[in-house]
Amino acid sequence: MNISFDAVMRDIFLPLVSGATLCLPAGEDDVLDSRILDWLEREQISLFNIIPSVAQSWSVDVPPGVSLSAARCVFFTGEPLSQTLVCRWRELFPASGEIVNFYGPTETTLIKCCYRVPAEPGPGVQSVGWPLPETQALVLSADNQVCGIGEPGEIVLRTPFRTLGYINTSEENQRCFVKNPFRDDQQDLLYYTGDGGRYLPDGCLEILGRLDDQVKIRGVRIEPGEIESLLDQHPAVLRAAVIARDDISDDKFLVAYMVMDKDHTAEINELRRFLRQKLPGYMVPSFFVILDTLPLMPNGKVDRRALPIPDFTRLDLEETLAVPRTPVEQQIADIWADVLNLEQIGIHDNFFELGGHSLLATRIISRLRKVFQIEMPLRALFEFPTVANLAEFVQVFQISITQEQRS
Repeated sequence: MNISFDAVMRDIFLPLVSGATLCLPAGEDDVLDSRILDWLEREQISLFNIIPSVAQSWSVDVPPGVSLSAARCVFFTGEPLSQTLVCRWRELFPASGEIVNFYGPTETTLIKCCYRVPAEPGPGVQSVGWPLPETQALVLSADNQVCGIGEPGEIVLRTPFRTLGYINTSEENQRCFVKNPFRDDQQDLLYYTGDGGRYLPDGCLEILGRLDDQVKIRGVRIEPGEIESLLDQHPAVLRAAVIARDDISDDKFLVAYMVMDKDHTAEINELRRFLRQKLPGYMVPSFFVILDTLPLMPNGKVDRRALPIPDFTRLDLEETLAVPRTPVEQQIADIWADVLNLEQIGIHDNFFELGGHSLLATRIISRLRKVFQIEMPLRALFEFPTVANLAEFVQVFQISITQEQRS
């Protein structure tokens, strides 16, 4: 987990203030790689925090002999926790301990609600439970009235442990941090999360998704509007819309839809590089779609539900399609095509420009390890992101292993 991620405070200080041992994996042990399960097993880790999408990637290729029987408690947070993932986790690790679902925006400083998932999890997305001490979790209607059981509204948190607000964004502060309408106290502020929710009959809280356009990609909150405004700054783009879609594995990815200025020309890769100069990698859309017009609703806003699904058969990449030349390149290209759900892969195509991301990379590496019978590190795909380069790496790796065995 990145040191800048707010949850790292809990991960570091919880064991230290509890008289437990804080265990940190070595630099080469990437937490996105399912082989981190070997480390959890070897170190007998008793408690850890994980994002559901990362847990999903681990479940694809569990190393033999991993039971996680030492795990007394596993915290899931950062994304909705599905019944499917809970059942899959318990099927893979029946000896591991309790599953706890956490909820709490960064603005309220870590977790504010928790739910101990029962032996029989509920259908669909799991509840986030009840608020922790010194916290109120309200569900308010558009006119700031407390919603009844089952009535959808916005989740609003009241806690003295919230942040003081955003830096240099007074308008955002006024919208999100609001004086408590139920008390005459200027210091008593409520945080409007932007998450939809409702009370269940037992009083616990159910998440219904975002009320605004904000999305989460692998645990990181992203404002599509920020990406849209940057695309609009490019001279070749007349108007842009960015949305999140689900792939066949229910992983989310970003798609940018653009109407182009006919007086300017711009390749997709040019737009991708333009964004990479201004945004972190996880905010750069995986796919770019050019449209004649954006679909609009009667009020003039973009009808995001009417935006077409991208054509995954062949992306508009800078390189022309170059077919595999060797059996190794063919095997790698076939694996990429299967995981990325593409019909054609050229040997000079960049994995990440094809829509690949870190979680898909773990699946690619897992498949390659089995096919070539080598302990290929996850970083190899980041260092050699084309089929041609990765094939060369595999061949060099195989030669070095053969030479070691002979010596």
